[in-house]
Amino acid sequence: MITISFSQDCDDGMLLFDCVGEGFCNNEPGYGFDCYVYNESCQDFNGDGITDAWVGDGWCDDGEWGYDFQCAEYSYDCGDCGDIYTDYNGYCSYLPQEFTFMYEGENRQYALYIPESLTLNAPLVLIMHGFTGSANGIYNYSGMQSIADEYGFAVCYPNGTIDQNGNRFWNVGYNIHQNQTVDDVGFLSALVVYLQNEYNLSPENTFASGMSNGAEMSYMLACFAGDKFKAIAPVAGTMFGESWTNCSPQTTPVLEIHGTNDNVTLWDGDPNDTYWGPYPGMDEVIEFWVDIDGCDNSENILLSNMNTIKHRYYDCIDNTEIWLYEVVNGGHDWPSYSSQEIWNFFTHFIDSSNADINSDGQINVADVVVLVSMVLGTVDVSTNADLNADGLVNVQDVIILVNIILGV
Repeated sequence: MITISFSQDCDDGMLLFDCVGEGFCNNEPGYGFDCYVYNESCQDFNGDGITDAWVGDGWCDDGEWGYDFQCAEYSYDCGDCGDIYTDYNGYCSYLPQEFTFMYEGENRQYALYIPESLTLNAPLVLIMHGFTGSANGIYNYSGMQSIADEYGFAVCYPNGTIDQNGNRFWNVGYNIHQNQTVDDVGFLSALVVYLQNEYNLSPENTFASGMSNGAEMSYMLACFAGDKFKAIAPVAGTMFGESWTNCSPQTTPVLEIHGTNDNVTLWDGDPNDTYWGPYPGMDEVIEFWVDIDGCDNSENILLSNMNTIKHRYYDCIDNTEIWLYEVVNGGHDWPSYSSQEIWNFFTHFIDSSNADINSDGQINVADVVVLVSMVLGTVDVSTNADLNADGLVNVQDVIILVNIILGV
């Protein structure tokens, strides 16, 4: 049993008790975690700049810690360590369903979040963890499932494999992985096709994003599986190895979110890195994709409420765009706005070819008027009005059309 002593009173609501009634301050400096089952506010009480959710957070607690410390009936980690746990009180019920997928003779793991609002032919978003991370970790860190609940798309969180040092990774060409042969491009490409077929998800509207090593995997997918992914949104990543030296892309919309003070993946790159390997900076990466997409115009927009400069490159081939979110003084992390902005970006490229309801060559409010009339039964229903391909023409189709017009 760990006992923590303190000489001063706790802040309001911060006095907690362990299994045997010993009191401790949740916000005692340097203590560790901030969020417990009885603390719903989840603030950074210990001042370490991190807010951790503790259970199911991707950290390997190894059964040592639980919501009530050493209480045997609660001391589990929702499988962060790959262990077996008993969820008596339903603390882990919010986690996504976990599955395995056989690829090249190996069982690969992934987590899948399907919101109740999902309709037929809904989009699919792939979110990939960073180096040493996990599917459950990026699930909790990104919060993309809450965006999926609101907008009605599926989210897949795949797991990388374990390298020679026991770390989970994506094979993007790091120097330390020169002897690794795992084909993650093939695995992820096969996985999304399987999910599209199994859950009636849209092959035309499948997207990829990830953090750090997962961001670099996103670039690998754009380079070597561009036919499977409509757009990518890397966060705190760059292009490594073959993706930088031998990329064979189609025109692809790209959103990179990157902190200027990132001390892991440097904003300016590092041509002399011997551990990970040399890699380009953000200016070079964005210029590469601007050239691939043939963008003619650009603009810089200050998003003051996000402490971010949005660099937008547009008038590109196939109506693609390239965005760079320059997070001023930002570090190596997933900014709080990332998931919402990533989805906003993806919606600009959702296949809306059947959204011209009145067939006048434009998609605008006139199409909404006609579609609403069809839902109300005042005009005949046309075959292109079923935007979500669920066999019905109803208010869900109206919502989809409005979102297409608004770009949200």
